[in-house]
Amino acid sequence: MQLATKIVTILFLCSLVACTSQKIKTTRSPDNVEARIAVKTFSVGFQKMSERYVEEISAAELAKEGLRGLTTIDPTIRIEENSDKISIESDSIQKHLYDLPRKDDHDGWANLIVNAIYDSRSDSDVFKKTRMVRFYEAIFDGSLSLLDPFSRYANEKRARKNREKRSGFGGIGIRFNHKPNGIIVTQVFLETPALKAGLKRGDIITHADGHSLARLKYPKATKYLRGKIGSIVEIRVLRSIGNPKKINRFLSLKFSLRRDRIIIPTSSYSIKNNILYIQLRGFNDNTAENLASNLSKGLNDIRDKSNNQVKGIILDIRNNPGGLLKQAVKVSSLFLVRGRILSTRGRHPLSDHDYEARGTDVTGGLPLIILVNGKSASASEIVAASLQDHSRAIVIGSTSYGKGTVQTIIRLPNNGEIALTWSYFQAPSGYLLHELGVPPTVCATGEVKPTATEYIQAALNQDDHIKNLRAWHTVNIRQKWKRNRLKAICPTTQKINPLDRKIAEELLLNTSLYQRVIALTPSVASVN
Repeated sequence: MQLATKIVTILFLCSLVACTSQKIKTTRSPDNVEARIAVKTFSVGFQKMSERYVEEISAAELAKEGLRGLTTIDPTIRIEENSDKISIESDSIQKHLYDLPRKDDHDGWANLIVNAIYDSRSDSDVFKKTRMVRFYEAIFDGSLSLLDPFSRYANEKRARKNREKRSGFGGIGIRFNHKPNGIIVTQVFLETPALKAGLKRGDIITHADGHSLARLKYPKATKYLRGKIGSIVEIRVLRSIGNPKKINRFLSLKFSLRRDRIIIPTSSYSIKNNILYIQLRGFNDNTAENLASNLSKGLNDIRDKSNNQVKGIILDIRNNPGGLLKQAVKVSSLFLVRGRILSTRGRHPLSDHDYEARGTDVTGGLPLIILVNGKSASASEIVAASLQDHSRAIVIGSTSYGKGTVQTIIRLPNNGEIALTWSYFQAPSGYLLHELGVPPTVCATGEVKPTATEYIQAALNQDDHIKNLRAWHTVNIRQKWKRNRLKAICPTTQKINPLDRKIAEELLLNTSLYQRVIALTPSVASVN
């Protein structure tokens, strides 16, 4: 009996030692500013992702996969879970146990993760040297790996650049290249401090606020020119005078410029054979306004020089990766009087929306051709699909990228941001563009042809054209193999066929041929 009692006592003491060799942690975070911001950041991130992502996913799934993202810092990390505990350990971190929060408890999971970070820091020199910005990237990249490729995390620095790209930045309004003695102005944007002050293309800016710009790489030179809106920057400029073919002489000038909000222009135009050619490079806050201005100026230029003999418009959105959805709607509305532009459908109630054209065709119905390729994506595809479906434009090139999802931007307490997919968009005729793209009416890929005329004739002679377009509208979004087969009819390519523009010009210079080709695409009414 005494022996049995001793054995029980020994077993109890052994189990007590085993338990105390593992640190059992609650989800109570350290009380400092960094930790509080981190808890809030992870909590907001998990909550918004679980509420808004296009498919259902829990805060628990996101947090657990986020913890696995820590392997990018320490590849030996091991995470195990039982019914009510989760353990974290590695070759340099002793095992820590944490109570499992409920699957939808984003605050609880955020606290657990921050506790795990601080506990790991106390054990591991690698974690101790790791800044919190790196932990944010590891955790959110891990969480987002469960979602789609278009849902991404951006740290504070990258998020700031993203916001500048979308909505502008404080600057003077120029494009520039490098020179040994400074930066040379290659373009001065309209209605900007640079233009108002009198800066010209070809001017060499040598100093900004006393800092030499000689031999500086683009980011450092940009740093001296950009700043808070309303702030002043003093620049020194060398302006060439005399005959540029001979030895240059320079005039030294000084300018004081007040920085303003600069939104980089996304469109430009040129004219050939009474055809207005517009290149659209992206979709930011100013795209529709910028495009409308170029349409007005370009068409007026042609009318003034040709006695109103405008042949049509070529809108080149090849290599255009997209951007803001609302700007795509506004761009489409420049060419449509009425009708559906697109619909968005998702899991969150606010993600469902129908966008209608409510305006005036600013071109007066002029013939329109859109050039696309495999790098035409997102907002570009919205424009191409809406104008094609309403028989407002002929689409030429290759099948577009097929990025048919809409992202919402979640700004986080750490000033980073998450671009989260929260809906799919649907063309006016009903098909989902995701992983499918927009089918060109005149395909300029696949079998190589020597002339623009032969590409046009191939489109006119294609017996299965209407059948293929109808298949575009009936394929299920989960039938990936069928969607890939449809895309292969006019293979997607990132290359630019030099004949794309010649095909467009030939159609615009021949009215009857243009009408025959635009009739190849069924209207919205005939597809539904």
